[in-house]
Amino acid sequence: MKKILSVFTLACLLLLSSGAFAQSPVDIRINEVQVSNVTGAQDENGDRCGWVELFNTAFGMVDVAGFYLTDDKANPTKYMIPKGNTATQVPLRKYFILYADGQPRKGVFHMNFTLDGVKNLYLYSTDGETLLDEIEIPELGPDQSFGRYFDGEGKHEPVNWSKKSARKSAVDAKVAEDGGFSILDHPTPGSTNVTSKVETKSEKMKAMDPWGGILAVTAMGVVFLCLIILYLIFRSIGKRAIRKQEEEKAAKSAPATAAKAAAIPSDGTINEEIIAAIAIACHLYQGGVDSGIHDVESNVLTFNQDLLRNSPWGARTLTIKQDPRI
Repeated sequence: MKKILSVFTLACLLLLSSGAFAQSPVDIRINEVQVSNVTGAQDENGDRCGWVELFNTAFGMVDVAGFYLTDDKANPTKYMIPKGNTATQVPLRKYFILYADGQPRKGVFHMNFTLDGVKNLYLYSTDGETLLDEIEIPELGPDQSFGRYFDGEGKHEPVNWSKKSARKSAVDAKVAEDGGFSILDHPTPGSTNVTSKVETKSEKMKAMDPWGGILAVTAMGVVFLCLIILYLIFRSIGKRAIRKQEEEKAAKSAPATAAKAAAIPSDGTINEEIIAAIAIACHLYQGGVDSGIHDVESNVLTFNQDLLRNSPWGARTLTIKQDPRI
């Protein structure tokens, strides 16, 4: 029973986690709008008109085909983003532009209404019922645009908890009074809304350390740290080399030491076999009568005179060689 409950609990957790982290329609947000486009971006026909920019806040592709845009909550399906076009697949952290010229016959992504006099714009999911995002458009002059001053961040239309994205930014939790929206300095269709100068790392370092003290200490610290690491490495290599030499020397002297240890026992006594071997060696050296054994020597012929004395020729040879008077 416990095993079944554990499996059921794990399955529920997997389902919840997959729903929480999977890319979903709620990841798409209205990022920027322009009502009056006089000198700005042109559509594929070279014409200028108002436009709406959507932004994918997810870290994966989201297809916006079938989503609805409207300026009237009573008519949530006023304009549907066409299906069957791969351009509706918005990559992670990218933008999608819709032209609000009221002429859908001019192109696939031309809306069937304009933004003239529109106060609110709503984005609905593919079911035509789930409100994903909305934006309240202020009074804008020619070539002005209104949007989030950080892409995809700020006020966001809440949805049912089971459809809420797990990737909501920290800004969403602490929405400013303006909801994260403002009239932008420059219209930025298809690119980031952040148009202010981005401070580089070198500029930040210069402001934090104008005299270069921190940089100098850091640089010297890195140098000394490298020297210490090199010292430890070479010291370790040297110790290993010395240890290897000692092992090779010990291996060479091991046979002689082993033979010596075998000849002379650890207690200093000499066994009977060694004594017998020494005695035989001494006897052979003295030329024992009862032994014809001698050391093998190359190119040397040895005669045993005692054996020759007993041969039939021994007496004659000795008589001839010796003085008869002796």
